[in-house]
Amino acid sequence: MLAGGGMRETLEANVVWDDIEPSIFTRLMEFAYYEDYSVPHLLEKASSNPPPGPRARWRGGNDFDESEHNEYLNSRNINSWMMDYEGGDNGGENGGDRPGKWSYCREHFATLMPLSPEHHWFNDLRGWNRTGYSTAFMLHIKLYVLADRYNFDALTELCLQRVRASLFAVNLEEEFRETLVEMLKFAYSNTGRFDTLRMMLIRYCIVQMNQLKRHGVLSRLVEELPDIASELLLEIPQQIWEDAL
Repeated sequence: MLAGGGMRETLEANVVWDDIEPSIFTRLMEFAYYEDYSVPHLLEKASSNPPPGPRARWRGGNDFDESEHNEYLNSRNINSWMMDYEGGDNGGENGGDRPGKWSYCREHFATLMPLSPEHHWFNDLRGWNRTGYSTAFMLHIKLYVLADRYNFDALTELCLQRVRASLFAVNLEEEFRETLVEMLKFAYSNTGRFDTLRMMLIRYCIVQMNQLKRHGVLSRLVEELPDIASELLLEIPQQIWEDAL
């Protein structure tokens, strides 16, 4: 089944595709023929210091490092944060103590992805000390904008699924914070208000707002994208406001 009810025919016609990067056009052709598109692997950075890991979460013991612990807490992904409320002292089986942000994350980002080589792009994001975020994320973003422009609905939906799953799994490391700014700038330049992708990125900023503010990213976004301030305020749900008070 072809996307858009005739995507292959559209691509094979004598159409002039202006301003399309070769890598994006390649993925467009991949999807037209295989209903999928390839995603580049993230690479592991060369580093003399081990990345923060699960042991950094727990106090006590000779190997505990306060700065490592704090960096882990401030940078970990949505999936890891939500797991704190899946059971035990914080959430319990009924989730009665879960904050409003937990429900917001579950509604907009929670994703079940099998651990499969087919989904390496998702598994890569779950690691620490990675590089290449911009290449991977901007591929999804640019392909989405192109697919949306030409009403290739199946490709549009696949791009959205991959962005959603990626935001759920990615750690908020410094390099990804820069990628987030890049994605938002591109989205604001190429989509309208209430666009699905744009709203997804807005919601991610709401979920990670404390960390974005801590690293100066939020003030930078407000300065460079004036409309984002009002869109953030209008999107924040009442329950999150109440939890913050």
